[in-house]
Amino acid sequence: MHLIYLDESGNSGTNLSDPQQPIFVLGALMVPEGKWKAIEAELIKKIETFFEGSIPENFEIHASEIRGGRGIYKGMNIAKRIAFRDELIQVAIDYELCFIYRAIAKRRFATWLDQTFGKGIAINPHIAAYPLVSQSINAYLRSLGEGELGILINDDNKEVVADIERTTKLLRADPTNLKLDHIIEKSFFIDSSKSHLLQLADVCIFHARKREEAKAGLKEKHIDKNGIKLIEPLIYNSNESMSDVLAWLTAQNKRSGEDPSGVESPSGGRSRR
Repeated sequence: MHLIYLDESGNSGTNLSDPQQPIFVLGALMVPEGKWKAIEAELIKKIETFFEGSIPENFEIHASEIRGGRGIYKGMNIAKRIAFRDELIQVAIDYELCFIYRAIAKRRFATWLDQTFGKGIAINPHIAAYPLVSQSINAYLRSLGEGELGILINDDNKEVVADIERTTKLLRADPTNLKLDHIIEKSFFIDSSKSHLLQLADVCIFHARKREEAKAGLKEKHIDKNGIKLIEPLIYNSNESMSDVLAWLTAQNKRSGEDPSGVESPSGGRSRR
């Protein structure tokens, strides 16, 4: 059994033209159940060492805050913050965790929406990224053996909860090659402040976004370079079909009874731009 921690980075909702966040990333950190206890203990040890035994109340690892020196990290030496980040990612490396992610270039996604549904429609890119990520998760679990299963643990994002639960249910029952036959139960949504493993996923996903932004031509900042380098050996790539997933997503949206010209869905995942 794998515990699969999902989080996102670059979320601007249905605003697909935010110049500060041109890329959305959804990622998953795959944690074998037998390693969970040791990884949790190691993360707590790293946190206690960083704060010299006095962990602030309501502490939560946030990659963007570590990078920017905000929140709890305000006023801290940059070298100390970055060393802490690197030590956290090193835990994932030491325990040979698998990291899966998919990136959505928002402007390209907006163009696809216009071409597929017509002008004025906006869908949260999380809705498009999730079927891609879940297919890759399923492929990874399948590669470990027919009996290997996983359970999804998501950061609590109320904007997309209903859509993700619906998508998981549909894909688990899908008769085609998109069937999620290695993911059990429903998706669980939890407060990230209550899970160190979900916070570790946040660190990996943040640097996956910086990796994709650099590939897209945005200037890579020195502060991000080692974080990007460290996540490289964790990344698992599968050969899921982007076209198959987009065709499935298109069919589901058109079958759902929503007006493709732009009626907001009950869950809020779609809206007019």
